[in-house]
Amino acid sequence: MNFLFKKMIRSVRQFKLQFACVLLLAMLSVIIYSGLEGIWRGIEYGFDSFAQETNLANEWVFASYFTDDDIARIERMNGVQEVSKRVRITASSCADDGNDTYISLDTVGSENISAMKLISGDKYDKSLENSIWLDPDYAKENGITAGQTIDISFGGITVHPTVAGLAMSAERAHYVGTADYYIPDHKQYGYGFMSDDLREKLGIRINCNLLEIKSSGSEVKHRINELLGERFIAYYDTDTLFDVAFVSGQADNLKRVSLLFSALFILLSVLSMRTTIKRLIDAQGSDITTLKSLGFSNRMLTLYYSLYGLFVSVLGTALGFAFSFPFSAAIRKSQMALISLPEWKTKHTAGSLAVILLIIALSLLTSVLAARKALKGLPAESSNGKVTHAKTTLVERVGHIWNKTDFGMKWTFRDASAHKSRILLGIISVCGSFMLLMVGSGTPDSIKNLTAKSYSEEFVYSYKLTLDQSNTPEQTASLAEQLNGQLIQTVQSRLTFDGGETCFKPVTVFSSGDYIGLKTTDEQKLDKDAVYITQGMADSLGLDKGDSIELFPSFSSQSFEFTIDGIIPSGMPQSLYIGSQRWTNAGADFRPSHLLCGDISDPSSLDDTRISQVMTSQQQRSNLTQFQKKITGVFTLMKVVAFALVVIVLYNLSILSFLERTKQYNTFRVLGFHFSEIRRLASFENIIILVMGTLLGIPLGSQFLELYCATFSNDTLKIYSALKHSSLAIVCCTVFVCTAITTVLLSRRIKKIDMVQALKE
Repeated sequence: MNFLFKKMIRSVRQFKLQFACVLLLAMLSVIIYSGLEGIWRGIEYGFDSFAQETNLANEWVFASYFTDDDIARIERMNGVQEVSKRVRITASSCADDGNDTYISLDTVGSENISAMKLISGDKYDKSLENSIWLDPDYAKENGITAGQTIDISFGGITVHPTVAGLAMSAERAHYVGTADYYIPDHKQYGYGFMSDDLREKLGIRINCNLLEIKSSGSEVKHRINELLGERFIAYYDTDTLFDVAFVSGQADNLKRVSLLFSALFILLSVLSMRTTIKRLIDAQGSDITTLKSLGFSNRMLTLYYSLYGLFVSVLGTALGFAFSFPFSAAIRKSQMALISLPEWKTKHTAGSLAVILLIIALSLLTSVLAARKALKGLPAESSNGKVTHAKTTLVERVGHIWNKTDFGMKWTFRDASAHKSRILLGIISVCGSFMLLMVGSGTPDSIKNLTAKSYSEEFVYSYKLTLDQSNTPEQTASLAEQLNGQLIQTVQSRLTFDGGETCFKPVTVFSSGDYIGLKTTDEQKLDKDAVYITQGMADSLGLDKGDSIELFPSFSSQSFEFTIDGIIPSGMPQSLYIGSQRWTNAGADFRPSHLLCGDISDPSSLDDTRISQVMTSQQQRSNLTQFQKKITGVFTLMKVVAFALVVIVLYNLSILSFLERTKQYNTFRVLGFHFSEIRRLASFENIIILVMGTLLGIPLGSQFLELYCATFSNDTLKIYSALKHSSLAIVCCTVFVCTAITTVLLSRRIKKIDMVQALKE
């Protein structure tokens, strides 16, 4: 056995390029799966630990205020375990650059539910006064440290609290601060906690406007509207509170990417192992004859050749797992910009071990099957060499086409039909490369298209102004007339419909104006006497044009029934759109919350007490662009891997093809074929693989891009796939260049054919 082991080492050295390709594919499979798993499992572990440590609430209810009787009734509802009372406000603070920043501040309430996690500074104490605890990201971006005094303004009142410490909250793991943003802007938006006395200093009269509830299967969701009536504002659970739901959604996205990559590479590594072992055995015919003559049985030789698969797969997976840790560290940086956790760790599940064992097992099994098939026969048969006779090809059966085909193509078709697995491996690699490259280029293109379309066609305003809640209808109307704007009301509503569960969704009520350019799937402009739903929301709820829905909106004591008049194929925001005329005709009150307006010649006019916050379309566009940049690392990875994939696999196939055809090439040379003619014959196979892979890869890549974009869609955003023609051209050129590179490398080998050796054979 020691002799066979030494022989195996020599054989690996002899076929080092082929085994190196298999090793690289196995290594990449583990690097990508384990590397990405280390991130998505690290996110899940970090957030779950954070949520458990701080006892994250299960439900959140917002109201204009709660009475003691309201709270008592909620506490008695089925499934409710404990309730924490809080006051939440959004205060402003002036940054060093003179711009306003916004801080969502909570009173602490019960320290047993959604407690703060202290990062630095003084621990919360009820006896502390004039103190706040800020989130570390906001503090870092604005140069604030524990012990510093800052200015906080709310409702025209300014206080000067001391930053007692820095603290994080699990329910703000993905805090964006506004529904108009998709990723955090820690410079402008932050959150924190305030001591009870600050509520009174800021002139806040209510004792509670937010309830955080620990529950299990409670009935709060179904009864809260009737209980609170016009005082109800919003309801969320862990699946609908965006700051929390985004975390699990992002982990799921990375999980899907890791499964896709690893599945593709495992398939290719197994196919490569099969072709490599088969070629190795074919090339060692005389050695096998000698070994059989010395008494080595087929079973022993099968075991021997299976060790090649075991050796390469074990080494490849071991190296892959080792390199997965620096890979995780590189990807983690982009995720830390999206999700705030007190601790980031690289964590793995049994999945990594399962992938490693699967690669080893499949490689071993493939080696065994390839060896058993190749070792059949007597020693004499092995000595004489086996000739493979291909079956009649499909093209040969079409006589008028076959007869017009030149010799080179005939030879290529017949040879390909005798080595179907080699051709299949090449087609899969080219097809897979197209899929990865199209997703890697198409997803950024899709986000860019969403950004451009949203803020140049669907919404054409320059400013989105948040109106002060204390405005009278007359003040709001006067401001709209002054700025020539379009009023909208954004309100959360309980939505019910036939065949669907109760859910809470945003509703946008719009007045007449020129700043909403949305159109339906029928290319119809929005009518102020109609009801529409965005396509993403319609798909998630199973709704369509003509369906009836019942809404129980915030600030209302009754429900209203509407019929959907059209579907809007809009990327963001996902919402129900109801014209103000239809809204008021149904008996609902139109209470504008925002004002959309165009360019303003005098920006100082926005410094108005009727306006609580100013948002520009440029800021929204920039935020979405930043989201694209934060996830660029994954797409760059796809492009690099796709490039490596097609080069590694096609080069491996070219070398195998060259080794298998060496005698035929020598024969062609003896018959007088020039090197250029032989190179052309050798290139035909790569061309066939490229054409077939392209024909399959482009449509499959388009479908996969559409599915991949859907993974980034949620209740706020729907990304439609949009691959630019220029990007598709670059993708095609990349694959063509990779194929050309392997063809050139093959041509160099053909040039080295020894004429003397050819004559001997």
